[in-house]
This record gives sequence, C-alpha cells and structure tokens, in this order.
Amino acid sequence: MEPQLNTAITAARQAGDIILRHADQLDHIRVSQKGAHDYFSEVDIKAEQAIIHILQKAYPGHGIIAEESGVQNTDADCVWLIDPLDGTSNYLHGFPCYAVSIAMQFKNKLEHAVIYDPISHECFAATRGRGARLNDRRIRVSKRTELPGAMLGSG
Repeated sequence: MEPQLNTAITAARQAGDIILRHADQLDHIRVSQKGAHDYFSEVDIKAEQAIIHILQKAYPGHGIIAEESGVQNTDADCVWLIDPLDGTSNYLHGFPCYAVSIAMQFKNKLEHAVIYDPISHECFAATRGRGARLNDRRIRVSKRTELPGAMLGSG
C-alpha cells in the first residue's frame, strides 16, 4: 500500500480513538454552531489536531484544508483534505453514524481517500488507479446494470 495512504489510515484511526473516548461524555462536550444545523465540538478540534500532527510530522511540506482549523500552505503540490468528525450532529445526538474523512490531492487531483468508522472499525481506503479496500480486503462495485434489484444508499 502507498505510504501516504498508510499515514492517512493511521491518522484516521487515532482520530477515531479520540472520538470514541469522548462518546460517553456527550453532556460535557463544548459545542459551537457554525450555521443552521451545522455544529462543531471540542472533539472535532481534538481529532483534527491529532490528524494534522500525524500528517505534518510525516509530510511537513504538504498543505492542509481542514474543516475546523482552515487552510495551510494550499499552494503545495500535495494537499490533505480533512473532516475529523463527518457527522458531528449525529455524534452529538448519540446516533452512531459518523466517520473520519481524510483525502490527499496531488496537483488538484484526488489521489488517496480514507473513510474510517470508529464504531464498526471499518476503514474504507482508495488510491487512484488501484481500486478500493475495506479493512485490507479489495471491494468492487456490483455487476448489476439495471436499477431493479440494486441496492442504493443516499445521505
């Protein structure tokens, strides 16, 4: 697997650990509102800081676009896109449907992506031209060509 993808997976898992550690303390978490139905919490910030620390330690010259802390060095060839707690509203309501999302683009083309669900420990990872994996097992799209009998998801 690609070193950058491995680093993103490590960062996502560490952020997931932070998120889970705070999940039973929801009444004590500081929450702020960015807009209508758009919240962030101290958990988002802690998870994002952990991700950025890991990425910058491994790749100090890379840029960052992070949901909570904004942008850094976005003129770099490699830029990381971070949503540390994708589904904050679900998390804050105790609804176990949220994830850590990290992607890396090289010269404005998406190269790697990681979605980590800390509840189920499912880690979806993909690299341009190399397919996608779920917990180190290759996954593929269905061979169905018609909508009847297909399974769809939307959010």
